[in-house]
Amino acid sequence: MDGNLHVSSRWRALAQVRTWPDIFEDTANRYPDNEALVFRETGQRYTYREYREEVHKVARGLCALGVRKGTHVGIWMTNRPEWCFLRWAIYKLGAIMVPIHSRNKTEELSYVLKQGDVEVLVLEEKFVGQVNAIGMLLELLPDLARQPAGKTSAANFPSLRTIVCLGGQRYPGTYTFDEAIQKGGSIDLEARAAKVISEDVIHIIYTSGTTGFPKGVVTLSSCNLAFCAISAELYEMSATARYLNLMPFSGNIGLWNLALPVFDGATLVDGGSVFDPSGTLKTIQEEEITHAIFVPTMLLDVLDVPDFPHGDNLSLKRITCSGAPVPQTLIKSAKKKLGVSLMNVYGLSEASGLSTWVPYGDTPEHVEKSVGLAMPHCEVAILDLRTGERCPAGVEGEICTREVFPGSQHMKGYYKQPDLTREILREGWLHSGDLGKMDEDRYVYLTGRLKEMFTVGGFNVSPAEVENFLLKHPKVANVAVVGVPDDRLGEIGAAFVKLKEGAAANESEILEFCKGKIAGMKIPQYVFFIENFPLNPQGKVQKFKLKERYANRL
Repeated sequence: MDGNLHVSSRWRALAQVRTWPDIFEDTANRYPDNEALVFRETGQRYTYREYREEVHKVARGLCALGVRKGTHVGIWMTNRPEWCFLRWAIYKLGAIMVPIHSRNKTEELSYVLKQGDVEVLVLEEKFVGQVNAIGMLLELLPDLARQPAGKTSAANFPSLRTIVCLGGQRYPGTYTFDEAIQKGGSIDLEARAAKVISEDVIHIIYTSGTTGFPKGVVTLSSCNLAFCAISAELYEMSATARYLNLMPFSGNIGLWNLALPVFDGATLVDGGSVFDPSGTLKTIQEEEITHAIFVPTMLLDVLDVPDFPHGDNLSLKRITCSGAPVPQTLIKSAKKKLGVSLMNVYGLSEASGLSTWVPYGDTPEHVEKSVGLAMPHCEVAILDLRTGERCPAGVEGEICTREVFPGSQHMKGYYKQPDLTREILREGWLHSGDLGKMDEDRYVYLTGRLKEMFTVGGFNVSPAEVENFLLKHPKVANVAVVGVPDDRLGEIGAAFVKLKEGAAANESEILEFCKGKIAGMKIPQYVFFIENFPLNPQGKVQKFKLKERYANRL
């Protein structure tokens, strides 16, 4: 079965000729009264006509703040309607969106603001009513209160000029979100909107990698559009579809969830800022959800809700699992309880999102064991780790992808990191760092990782990034972090710590040092103190032996 046969070529025309601003406008013209956005947590609902009106207001406000083509605009907030309005407004002005994860703490925020050359930052005052986001920002900008709004000046963040805060209070040195909107009141938006072309950069997504530092994935308009258009057709989206989003808009999955309904006038239903299995099931029932994407951990929790209804009583038509390897037991359970087959998929942020998919209705063997066939915008091959040649069927190698046309799948590169870009993009191939096999029918099977990165509940965690942070502890001489199995989250972190001579510390002290400074999924769940690390002849830590020690101790 060839995955390319199932999708028309409309995606190619869209990606090479059209852009998100005109696609959004066209959909709003065709489906003005269709429900576009539903936010369960706040009860807010918008039609496409209202959606466009809000986007235009925000775009005029950003324009008044000096946002132009190429301006880097950071968004640091939880899922809410303003996030959606900002995305399309930024695109309409030809600016570059820099999503910042709402789980980020001061260390990560500082890095992204500086490395990403963020010029305008729009943030939410507090996340989920508890996390003091503005407080974290003020830690990084202690002089902000003494500076006029729109004229931020900080040596550590030379690009940052304007801060807009969404919340119930006005902070010195910032604009409120309402003030920003009001500043753009009479601007002729169509006269000021940028001419956007398919080769333009539309966003920079920060993702952890093997080097230990977050890397900014520079994404072209054509790349993002090709993938999203293909996915919308593969998922059989339509004007009557109701699409459930459970992921943060700041991540790769959340970004594509926000975009897919726009092609056909479908409805995006956001499940809330805190994942709740029972609440998710209730949303599926009450909002008559037809399409949804889960990470495996979430779907496991939903299927475990007591008195789960029979699949015949649900409106679901299409379910996809992404973000982490999908256990075969989960695939079987989902089919039994939901009454529909999962679409198992595989991909990277660097490769627009997804590279393979298992067609709906495929054989149980393929659905349960394979991550599927190449999607139409790319070619997938298994390359020999030593020679770079294609591996024969059934032979393990590195999963690599190649574009169908320039700009159809691959990122432009890592922002301001040319050496790392050359490592992953070589001779037309994007090297995933993942191990896999391909059978004679070209189905891909994921077998492991070249990388040390591990996945906690669908979120990638770089051991080196956590290690670099823990080394800031005054008592820590050296540390190695590994991913270890966990029944619920798939993997969790375990830190092996060598203390400085004469120092004493316990597990709780190390963990307390992490809280509030790095995202929760990055904080190790276990801390073991060690005298010496197992090393290979080159002096590198043999992390597989640390995993063995973890298994023996527990």
